[in-house]
Amino acid sequence: MRESIVQIYLLLFRIFYRIFCLLPVKPVTLFWVTYGDNVKPINDALLTAFPKEKRYLVYDRKFVKCAQLWATEYRLPYRRLRFIRLAYLLATSKHIFIDNYIGEFSVAPIRKGTQRVQLWHAAGTLKQFGLSSSRSLMVSKQTRERFKRVYQRYGDFVVPGEPCATQFLAPHDLPKTVFKSFGVPRTDYWFNEQHKEIKEQLQNAYQQAGRRIMLYAPTYREHNGMEGQTVHQLERLTDQGWTILVKLHPTVRSTFMHQKKHVHFVTDEYAINDYLLITDVLVTDYSSIPFESCLLDIPTILYTPDIDTYRQLPGIIESYPAPLPVVATNRIETVFNWISSDRALDDSRIAMKNFKTFWYTEIPGQATQRIIEFYYPETTN
Repeated sequence: MRESIVQIYLLLFRIFYRIFCLLPVKPVTLFWVTYGDNVKPINDALLTAFPKEKRYLVYDRKFVKCAQLWATEYRLPYRRLRFIRLAYLLATSKHIFIDNYIGEFSVAPIRKGTQRVQLWHAAGTLKQFGLSSSRSLMVSKQTRERFKRVYQRYGDFVVPGEPCATQFLAPHDLPKTVFKSFGVPRTDYWFNEQHKEIKEQLQNAYQQAGRRIMLYAPTYREHNGMEGQTVHQLERLTDQGWTILVKLHPTVRSTFMHQKKHVHFVTDEYAINDYLLITDVLVTDYSSIPFESCLLDIPTILYTPDIDTYRQLPGIIESYPAPLPVVATNRIETVFNWISSDRALDDSRIAMKNFKTFWYTEIPGQATQRIIEFYYPETTN
């Protein structure tokens, strides 16, 4: 039943997309985003460097909370019932930037004279996803072919470097030629003056003399995870001079009722990359965060008490925890011993520092500039 509804929707979208492709392409940049944080720097740069360019935003209200901050000429919360408007925007916009899977692309080939750019919401992966995930093996051949058509219509795929491109090849069934090693736009502000005010605000809120900050940031889980139990276990570290910041996925945050001194469940007022600015140690699991936090040389450990379950659904990469040069364990005592060892932390810091030169082809901090110069060459003339 669900598949039939999807097919009808896509048929309608395809009809209107083809009709609108008869109209002229307009000098418009369309941002069609789920999360937005890796795309907004492009929007902000265009606002300054190319003010004549019209910018439209299609966004997911669950994750983009302050769409007005994009200051675009037009904003449209994504709803399938708006498929006629969506088809029009996709067909007539010259530049389209996305950050996630867009099902409508399966019936919307890239139009001549337009450019699509995938600014994927992760800088690497430890999880199986796309065509490599266990979930994709459970769907019909027809559905898998639809997935492939979407991937093939992403356009250019921006990544930190060639190692990441290699990692993303099989999940998307794409050739290396579509990948562009420009970097990760949302990390650019770490390397300019913009981050200083944010860092100072967070330092005032959470830093205390004689205490270090540990960020616990587990990834999304489709099953009931062990995040609550892990937080209670990590509380022991507060007696050893650690302040613990907990950044949970939005789908699980509301299930926790927890109060303890030096343990803070942080909100979405600040992004995860903001909290990394004041982080001394990162504890995560299957998250892609370390592929970005390596730029800040943050010692990192992966704690995975549910690895046997997670290995089944959605699945983890065979080389886990590689390519990351980190310790991975399902024993909490190993986590405590590692965090309590200054030598282990120093070794991890050095390893992450070396890893970033492997994972990132270009110098960090200039990804947005590279993207603007490549796709909008008229701004540099």
